Amino acid sequence: MAAERPPELGSPFEVDYNPERLHPLLPVEVLDRSDLVGRLSHREASYRQRASFHQLIVCTAGQGSHEVDFEPLKLNRGTVLRIYPGQVQQFVPDPVFEARMVVWPRESHHPDPALPAWYPGSDTPTRWDVDDVQLNRTLGWIEELADEQNRFDGSQHRVGLQLALLCCLLLRIGIELPHGHVEVNNLPKPYLDFRALVEDRLYQRPSIGSLARELGYSTRTLDRACDQVSGQTAKKVLDQRVALEVRRLLTHSRAPISQIAVNLGFGDPSNFSKFVKKHLGDAPNALRAEAAGPGDRTHIRFA
Repeated sequence: MAAERPPELGSPFEVDYNPERLHPLLPVEVLDRSDLVGRLSHREASYRQRASFHQLIVCTAGQGSHEVDFEPLKLNRGTVLRIYPGQVQQFVPDPVFEARMVVWPRESHHPDPALPAWYPGSDTPTRWDVDDVQLNRTLGWIEELADEQNRFDGSQHRVGLQLALLCCLLLRIGIELPHGHVEVNNLPKPYLDFRALVEDRLYQRPSIGSLARELGYSTRTLDRACDQVSGQTAKKVLDQRVALEVRRLLTHSRAPISQIAVNLGFGDPSNFSKFVKKHLGDAPNALRAEAAGPGDRTHIRFA
């Protein structure tokens, strides 16, 4: 389970799953990108957001860009993009493209048992380009959800059916799209255990030694496992994950930088600044200023 940000970090600029315009019990929603963007004001659409739910974006026409965790990704007809809860995204208005979207909250998600859990920096593919045959098949699976969404009445049968169709959609994508996933059985267990514990202890500024002791492995075992998967030491994997969270928080919290440092386990502000400069290339206040948009931002909901 991913660690939640402490509430004292301040009001995050997040987008909540909120299907009440259709039905408050709807466990998964299908919509067009143009519909979603139309729900946001120009200001809301112009700055980065942190979604609390899962998203699948399938580009159906045109070409454009969508920023995910500060990386601009190009989308063309046939591009399938997967975005996970907690990732930072930004809708890029020009050029305009159309896409079919599926969004669902954490509680509706049932992971593919054959695939490892996704973590930031795990190099698990989240963007694929498919041909017209695969695109039409994928859109057909999505339309099954959309058709049932139109019939949704909040009954337990309808909820169960929507969840089953979502599960089928994700399993079909896992089987049929050419994304090169590594199956969970082909990854070293120490690596999987390590990545899961890093997420759970992220705000405690853990050391590799403390994580190894808690897991019952030696630090060398963790280093070997991380090197086998990513070509990096366990310390490098941990530092990169902390650095990403720092950048997310500098973008999405009003809390003072010193408070962010404390909440992430940095007792000395100067050590925090050194860490940020080393791993993100600039001082914390400069990164925050770069990410800030015009005006005062507020909490956003899909409504």
